[in-house]
Amino acid sequence: MKVKVIGSGSMWNEYNSACFLIDNDIMVDMPNGACKYLYRHNIDPSSINHVLLTHFHGDHFFDVPFYILNKSKHQSTKTMIYCYKGGKKKLKNICFLAFPNSYIDAFKESNASYICDDAFKIKKYDIERIEVDHGRLKPSFGYIIKEKDLVVGFTGDTSLCPAVEKMASICSHLFCDCMHIVGTNKHQGIDNLKFLTNKYKKCTFYPIHMDNETRKKLEELKLDNVIIPEDGDAYLLNT
Repeated sequence: MKVKVIGSGSMWNEYNSACFLIDNDIMVDMPNGACKYLYRHNIDPSSINHVLLTHFHGDHFFDVPFYILNKSKHQSTKTMIYCYKGGKKKLKNICFLAFPNSYIDAFKESNASYICDDAFKIKKYDIERIEVDHGRLKPSFGYIIKEKDLVVGFTGDTSLCPAVEKMASICSHLFCDCMHIVGTNKHQGIDNLKFLTNKYKKCTFYPIHMDNETRKKLEELKLDNVIIPEDGDAYLLNT
């Protein structure tokens, strides 16, 4: 599995908002500016057929209208969006705000479809959606992606909760919220990451959604089984 880091930062710094591209075809979140980020990495957004959304804060889905419009102009054969059922209305609303005169045609021409199941398959991957705890915003999800013995997780935005521990216990690699120095009821912190790395030593952790001070502190700490991603990094993951 190839995972390219399109964004590793929180909303409040120069790093792109957290999002990831798997095998050049599966996008985990589509935040504000994601299409521009992809073009800067020489990737045409219309080539991506699957978008897994973790939750509906703007820094995780505000580029979906531009993605859909772009797909509609390239005679796309597939546009699959994975979210919870209530997310369909949110996406239609934001697309209406972005392109009130063309959003209906854009959805039709891009062949946009929704998958709202907790478990599904994309090509060779078995994927499980798992609910995490992101404070007042409910529901919020992470994703567990399996290919034989390889298990890769993306927590999305979350506090330390049982779902995160489940992911850490079974994943070989976990792209894991670590926004703060000290965790809150909305986001994990370095204290939570230390706990996870000490308890789940077989997992490699990739802190994401980082504030600048968090990134700086993590670079100083040099924690075992932690890799600090930069925007544009690419990882070829195996067991």
